[in-house]
Amino acid sequence: MLAASLLALSLSQAVQATPSKLDQLADPAVAADSAPKAVAVVLDCQIAAKALTDCKALNEVADASVVAEAIRLAGGVAVPDALADSGKRIHIRMNVAP
Repeated sequence: MLAASLLALSLSQAVQATPSKLDQLADPAVAADSAPKAVAVVLDCQIAAKALTDCKALNEVADASVVAEAIRLAGGVAVPDALADSGKRIHIRMNVAP
């Protein structure tokens, strides 16, 4: 009986020692430490059909892979029918986590 109580106590302490995903979500300080900061990339893009093409970064970003990811994400942005085939250029801000 004593061994079972000690085992249950040690198991409960081991479970409490490692924070769960729910604990990290509940405590913003824990989540903020582990989450990478997003980098804002401002793109200048051409509206072609219902997509954004020919995107170029307007601001300087140290990591070229972040810019590449922002351009890739902009390619998936749906353009409303009212703007489709307008041929205009727009600026769009994409927040990318490195």
